[in-house]
Amino acid sequence: MSRLRASVLVAVTVLAGTLLGGVTAGAPAQAAPVRVIGNDVSWPQCPAAGGVGYGLPMPHRSSRFVVVGLTQGRAFLPNPCLRWQVDHAKRRHLYTAAYAFTSYPNSAELRRYDAGPYRGTDAATRLRNYGYHQARFNVATMNRAGLRSPIVWVDVEPSKKRPWAKNTRYNAAVIEGSLRGYRRSGLKVGIYSTVYLWDTIAGRAEYGLPEWRTAGKRGHAVAEQRCAEESIQGGGAVLAQWWTTRVDWNVTCPGYGTVAALKRYFRKY
Repeated sequence: MSRLRASVLVAVTVLAGTLLGGVTAGAPAQAAPVRVIGNDVSWPQCPAAGGVGYGLPMPHRSSRFVVVGLTQGRAFLPNPCLRWQVDHAKRRHLYTAAYAFTSYPNSAELRRYDAGPYRGTDAATRLRNYGYHQARFNVATMNRAGLRSPIVWVDVEPSKKRPWAKNTRYNAAVIEGSLRGYRRSGLKVGIYSTVYLWDTIAGRAEYGLPEWRTAGKRGHAVAEQRCAEESIQGGGAVLAQWWTTRVDWNVTCPGYGTVAALKRYFRKY
């Protein structure tokens, strides 16, 4: 789908979802679930001239929220355009939240970050400490950029730069440590993934956290279907995503499009 067609679809969907009550002749008017459209951005939206990003578009003019990436594809590598992207969100007074890529350590990273709040020398304990430190690093990155988000969405997906282990218990240990690191900073946490990716990476780990579910390139309609589909790790769906070659779109799941709900998961600038 072209960017123009996607924009038209989004505008029509928002208008219909907000203004039409789904009224049937002879029946009382019932308000349709409010669905709010937004985008997510990170290092690919950095200017291409700098050699870091691809110069992809920032949030569309119709978007009401944005989820900003703290990382550049792996842990301990911050999004170099984060402050600029946060400033952009503030100028537009968008509802704004944060997400961070979570990744498995190489041997040097594990040696550097294997000590922390978890006590022990076994592999799983060391990996939990590593996850804890990457979360704390991301919180510091967020603070330096002036971003105040009530939540960090923990992005769990494959990484070419830092491939996950074949042992899903070890991968889950990294995730568990990162969850603790964000909570230690007073933040809520949620999970971004799919059922397949989560099962492949984290196995049967269940945390019952809010979920941001992606439909990939399957489109808006499939993204909305994701809201009602199988849970990734035992939590409920708050956001759903679909993407084109140039834009990542997101929609609130039923019950999360009201102002009160948005304020639970976003900072309104």
